[in-house]
Formats: sequence, C-alpha cells, structure tokens
Amino acid sequence: MSELAFYVANAEEINRRYCGKHIAIVDDRVVASGDDPKEVWEAAKKKHPWKKPVLALVPKEETLVLTVIEKAA
Repeated sequence: MSELAFYVANAEEINRRYCGKHIAIVDDRVVASGDDPKEVWEAAKKKHPWKKPVLALVPKEETLVLTVIEKAA
C-alpha cells in the first residue's frame, strides 16, 4: 500500500501538521483533514471521485507502531 509507505516516510511532518486530526491520503498526498472522519472522506471523494482514499487518525501524542513481517518459506 503506497499510502502507508507515504505516511511512514512523512510521519514527522504529518504528525506535526495534522496532530489529532483525521486525514485522507490519495496518491501519496494528504487531500483532506478534519475532526470528523465522514466529512474528511466526503471531501476526499469530492476532490478525487475515482480514487479510494485511505483514512488515518493522526495521534495527539507520540505513538509506537509495531508490525509483523513474515518471512517467505
């Protein structure tokens, strides 16, 4: 998912700029933000009707994210 890679690569800037907000990412860009996830989704779809925005809630505080990476057999 390129949107996740975009968020991770730009986490410092995104977290600073959108702290505590919902954001919508389309094609490696934040296209909408706000307090209400439904309104953020609708704004993103209005700007990019043929795309599927990825929504995220930007944490208010520093957050540790852990992921599991499986090795191919």
